[in-house]
Amino acid sequence: MSNIDNIINKIQTEAEEQIKAIEFDGKTKAFEVKDKILSEANAEKEKILADANNKADVIYKRILENVGIRIRDQRLKERQNLIDRVFDFTLDRLNNISDEEFIEEVKAAIEKIGSDDLTLRLPKSRLNAVKNSNLKVKIDEENFVENGFVLAKEKMDYNFKYEDILNDCRNEIGPELIKFLTK
Repeated sequence: MSNIDNIINKIQTEAEEQIKAIEFDGKTKAFEVKDKILSEANAEKEKILADANNKADVIYKRILENVGIRIRDQRLKERQNLIDRVFDFTLDRLNNISDEEFIEEVKAAIEKIGSDDLTLRLPKSRLNAVKNSNLKVKIDEENFVENGFVLAKEKMDYNFKYEDILNDCRNEIGPELIKFLTK
């Protein structure tokens, strides 16, 4: 072999070694880049999953709060309906008391007020019974009330209308009524 062949072989050997070194460096760098990209992708995936879990937790808590509010509102509505039914029942019972009981209530109110110059406004259905009772009070036969009665004296009205009395007591009686009915 000649010197040229030796040089060519030597150059080829060195070239092959350099190619192998470049390939090895390329594979190493490719592995490093791949590993870096996978690490970044996994980190991004974990971040996205954490954000999604946080959002899901927030939405879940909001849904639970809304359900709690709806349940509370429904309970309040049912309690209010219960109070309304009891008050309607009570008003109906008061409106249906006998004429004698009604006249006794009017007499008691007149005694309580203690005045002789009173005008009585009452439901039209009670007019004849009160006229026949000989109460010492003027009866207003033009202006009627739906329930209970009103005693008027000059510019002062004494309101004994059942519905108004029940409504005045509603805020005080309502909570006590709920406690009593839910025991």
